[in-house]
Amino acid sequence: MRSGALIAPLLTCALRRMESFRLQVAKPRAIVRTRRGTKWANQDVLLGLMMLTPALAILAAVMLYPAVVAIQSSFYRIDTVTRAETFVGLRNYQNLLVDPMFWSSLQRTAVWVVGAILSQAVAGIVIALVLDLSLRGRSFVRGLVLFPYFVPAIVAVLTWRWIFSDTVGVANYLLVDVTRILKGPIPWFEPTFAMFTVVIMSLWKYSPYWALLILARLQVIPTDLYEAAQMDGASWWLQFRYITLPWIMPVLVVILILRGIWAFNEFDMVYLPAGGGPLYATTTIAVYIRQVAFDLLNIGAASAVAIVMLGILICLTAVYFQVYRRAEQSLS
Repeated sequence: MRSGALIAPLLTCALRRMESFRLQVAKPRAIVRTRRGTKWANQDVLLGLMMLTPALAILAAVMLYPAVVAIQSSFYRIDTVTRAETFVGLRNYQNLLVDPMFWSSLQRTAVWVVGAILSQAVAGIVIALVLDLSLRGRSFVRGLVLFPYFVPAIVAVLTWRWIFSDTVGVANYLLVDVTRILKGPIPWFEPTFAMFTVVIMSLWKYSPYWALLILARLQVIPTDLYEAAQMDGASWWLQFRYITLPWIMPVLVVILILRGIWAFNEFDMVYLPAGGGPLYATTTIAVYIRQVAFDLLNIGAASAVAIVMLGILICLTAVYFQVYRRAEQSLS
């Protein structure tokens, strides 16, 4: 008994010493492995940067060089035809601030952006909710809804110009002759209705973009929430307000900001229907830059407007990234 009592502590002490020795030997190996892993990770980062360098160089040449040239041109009076340059300093910006056409085009841009994105948001939500229902041919309809988004802008505008024509347009024919909702045709491209007409064209083309992204968000909403709401007797509106809308709100806000930036910078869908008219009714900032450069033959002043527009877009982009981070955090 005494010998066993003496051997047990000795074995315990020996095992402890062996364990401590093993840990001491394992630490340098772990450090070596960590150093090797860090070395390989640094090499992978370096290799990735080397592979990205040509693409980044091309991107910088394509984007940064025109921006630098535009900033430089904004301080000159440059004739579009002769390319004669005269240094004027900040005069282009001073003239811009007192130009009523600039402020009116900025106001019309705000009307265009708000009208376009709000109408597209409402239409996109409705289309996404319909496509989310369990209906026959749902897959075919989902593919068909995306068709307007893939149509080129020039094709879409020409089609809608024919639909809204005063003489042979389908819209006035349906409203006046078929349904008799109106007594006379609507002058779609007159100053009173021109911006509204452009918003309708944009609504038809870009609503599928909203619907596609909102539909993707609707697919991940747990069905248990709707089943519990139905058991509690919640109506369709209450389910949409307290379940659907909160779930799609992060995605909705991100699309809202992103489409707002695109609409602010959009040229073709605004210019092609009426060339900025009639009577400047659809002259937004993008169209105004074109008029200053090619109608007034002053690239320098147009560059100044473009730089101001760039500053506004940078502010909107900063807001977008801030909202995107918050939405990403809420989604996670």
